[in-house]
Amino acid sequence: MDNRSVVIVDCMYDYPNKEGQCAKEILSLKDQIWESRLRELSSQYDQKFEYVGSFDGLFYRSIEEKFKVEHIPIEKSRFLLSSERITLSFFQTLIARNRIGAKSDLLLSTGSAQTDFLSKSALMSNIKPADVEHAISLIDPLSYNRFVQVNRPTAAIEMISEASTSGMGSLYSAYRKIKNGDFNIALSGGACAMTFPVPFELSHFGVGSDRWIRPFEDMAAGHYFSEGGAAFLLKERQQALEDGDVILAEIKDISSGTMGNAVVNRNAIKKLVTKSIDQAGVDEEADIFLELYGRGNEIDDTAEISCLKNLRKKYNKLRGGFLKENVQYVVGYYGLMGLCRLLEAKKENRTIVGRKIQQPNKFIGIMKEEQWATEISDQQLLSILTYNMYGNSYNLLVKAGDTQ
Repeated sequence: MDNRSVVIVDCMYDYPNKEGQCAKEILSLKDQIWESRLRELSSQYDQKFEYVGSFDGLFYRSIEEKFKVEHIPIEKSRFLLSSERITLSFFQTLIARNRIGAKSDLLLSTGSAQTDFLSKSALMSNIKPADVEHAISLIDPLSYNRFVQVNRPTAAIEMISEASTSGMGSLYSAYRKIKNGDFNIALSGGACAMTFPVPFELSHFGVGSDRWIRPFEDMAAGHYFSEGGAAFLLKERQQALEDGDVILAEIKDISSGTMGNAVVNRNAIKKLVTKSIDQAGVDEEADIFLELYGRGNEIDDTAEISCLKNLRKKYNKLRGGFLKENVQYVVGYYGLMGLCRLLEAKKENRTIVGRKIQQPNKFIGIMKEEQWATEISDQQLLSILTYNMYGNSYNLLVKAGDTQ
């Protein structure tokens, strides 16, 4: 099956300030927004929620209004987690605007935040007897995927829960299954959203009250939490050509590995990127844009830049970059936001510009022009690194645009 090629034919993504809203204003209104969300939750579940505070983060004003799932009866949809509602909205939109043949085997591969299990338990702990019939069908973590409407009898369903790499994990699984010939089409992705009020961050994505300093810059101290997510429609290349799809990108390789701990291990990451490039059969003289993860703290950011400099000793045309402009930390999907921005730009026939490192932190030192890029060309390969707190790591290698 080595000759099977996996392509991306469509994608969508979202986060609270995606459409140009001022992120700082959203953060400043977090308590007001959260009170509104609490009222929605209280009405939806007919329960009184006592929590009044919220932690520092970028939240949607209303999940129900923004992410419609009108094909699901209200008596059932009211028991969807916020993240499940967003995921279903993404998947249903991708299905509606693309061709998925009735005879095609479809895989639904979802990446779920680990906090969803806690949220589901908390929200369904006080279900009234009259609601059990409708709520029980959504207790299983995979059950909400059955509400995806597609013009075929059934779809295979799987869930990946790997903290910050859940989205990449689901993409990796879908890629491998199409590559191996198990499926020709897959919907991959998901979302992260706070469903019930917790007055603290379950995982800290930064320190201090001001986390707007961008990754790799001096004094960077992490990110604010943000809701949001992403979804991709993958197809085997021949299937995509038969369906008349416009191919946005070809996945050349996805490799997985471990750093051994939560801190970025520059040597382990160098081996992972090298493995990914080798498995894709890419020449050492290839033009490669390495999109760094950008955790936004001095230790991990410095390790990433060190890894970049070491990789350039072997791949002298490789340059680093950062395409996740203005995105705060979307758990599970932060690492894929740069790819989403690029693919959206490809669909709209425009270019995107990444960011320059204005003032590198004291450990990074001087960034030379040949080491860093702000734009990616059609001739370049895009290599994307992702990590999570358990040391899991992935490298995604894609070629944007149709590659015959």
